[in-house]
Amino acid sequence: MKRLTNLDKLIVNKNLYLEAALERINEGGEGVLFVVEDSKLIGIITDGDIRREIISNGLSSNSQAFKFMNTNPVVAKKDEVNLNEFFINNDIMHLPILDDQSKLIEAYRSTNIATQEIIDEKIILIVAGGLGTRMGKKYEKLPKCLIEINGKTILERILEQTSTLKPFRTIISVNHEYRKIIDFVDKSKYRNEVDFLIEKESLGTAGSLVELGNKYPERDFIVFNSDIIFDINFPEFLHYIKSSNNNFVTCTAKYEIEIPYGVIEDLEPIDKDINIVEKPRITYNVIAGIYFIKKHILSSFTEGQIQMDELINNVNEKFGKIGYFNIGSSWIDVGNEKQLQIAEKTIK
Repeated sequence: MKRLTNLDKLIVNKNLYLEAALERINEGGEGVLFVVEDSKLIGIITDGDIRREIISNGLSSNSQAFKFMNTNPVVAKKDEVNLNEFFINNDIMHLPILDDQSKLIEAYRSTNIATQEIIDEKIILIVAGGLGTRMGKKYEKLPKCLIEINGKTILERILEQTSTLKPFRTIISVNHEYRKIIDFVDKSKYRNEVDFLIEKESLGTAGSLVELGNKYPERDFIVFNSDIIFDINFPEFLHYIKSSNNNFVTCTAKYEIEIPYGVIEDLEPIDKDINIVEKPRITYNVIAGIYFIKKHILSSFTEGQIQMDELINNVNEKFGKIGYFNIGSSWIDVGNEKQLQIAEKTIK
């Protein structure tokens, strides 16, 4: 947990435009802005809020802070709570501290430091064997995981996070243009930390996992798609894995869309009063491309091409006990050029 010492850089007003909010949140470096009116906190803005607004309304969105801020953030009063427990119990990254008049007096950010003793018996698998067809001709000769976003590849961003866990082994499964991925890792600081599984033919999104599960039946697996940028609370995720005792865990992320029209609610019966909602926003929990699989489960499957959704359904039929862990909104799937443009705009 970190105390945010320079709140002046993080305080904005409700009329701040999206582009300016993006600049301010990048300058502040804490992933949060506090919206204040008449000295009182009326909302907070995270990088996830900004990303959702851009996804909903495009890079040219001219929305103001009052539209995309969180108007009901978790807050605490000074000296009222155990801050560490408050972060854990409320699953939050930022905590504003208010006085009795709702004025912002200080704030804290979760640091999410994972420990080796929780993870060192597990294998991390990064699935990087896809053809990248959604990215179009511009990137047809470059694996998606090697696309640079503001000077850093997607693969490097994933390895930065997973290497802190000190797993038993990190393996990258490769197929399309695999030499480029191997060469990149060999020239990086992770060259002694990573092994490769070269797929002789494309194994789908879960085939490499099944193959490695048969090779290492005594190991649990944590799997990451190689085209995602994410921020996950690893201690909470690992605690959930341990406490839930699920055979399979799928991480989900919050994804919001805006319907660009007024919507009529309560249309039936026809003579009933109706309520018109202008441009409503709908939030979904989407599959985030991060998974946990318990040891011994995979050894019951035949090696070969298989997609992750098919594997999940089969695990559910054979073993049951599938769980879901939401990582929040700090997530983006860099699956096409539009998503890449959003990532370049919102990711440092």
